[in-house]
Amino acid sequence: MRSPLLLVVACLWATSALGQGTPTSTTASSTDQTDVASIQQIEDDWLKTERTTDVAALDRIVADDFEGVGTNGHAPGKAQLLKNLQPHAGQAPPYTVETSDMHIIVRGDTAVAAYTKTYTAKENGNVDHEDMTDVFTRDHGKWNLRISRNSSCHH
Repeated sequence: MRSPLLLVVACLWATSALGQGTPTSTTASSTDQTDVASIQQIEDDWLKTERTTDVAALDRIVADDFEGVGTNGHAPGKAQLLKNLQPHAGQAPPYTVETSDMHIIVRGDTAVAAYTKTYTAKENGNVDHEDMTDVFTRDHGKWNLRISRNSSCHH
């Protein structure tokens, strides 16, 4: 399952890297800025969903064909995520979570957000970091989270 994700991300990053070598305007088009703002808002909502276990928001954000990829391979899809979270709806998790170093790349109807997510256990203060890569597609004018990949990292 990792091949499609890696292919999409590699293509987007290669496109971005190639674009950096050519002279471009110093300001992005208003469409690009709007799309980046839309993806940033979805990421903010995704983080809020995790902080409050907001199952209804998760249902709106995540595409029906959502795929998760974790450190140990395939992670739950949308239906399983909703089922797993339903008993905890509205409850704060036993940790705090923050994001940093967010980078958003938009190419047409595809977008990638890459960032670091930091978890801090409320009970003992233990800290864990994950590198995150989220892939979005726009369908009928609406951005949806299609793939989310996380891997543990040490800082």
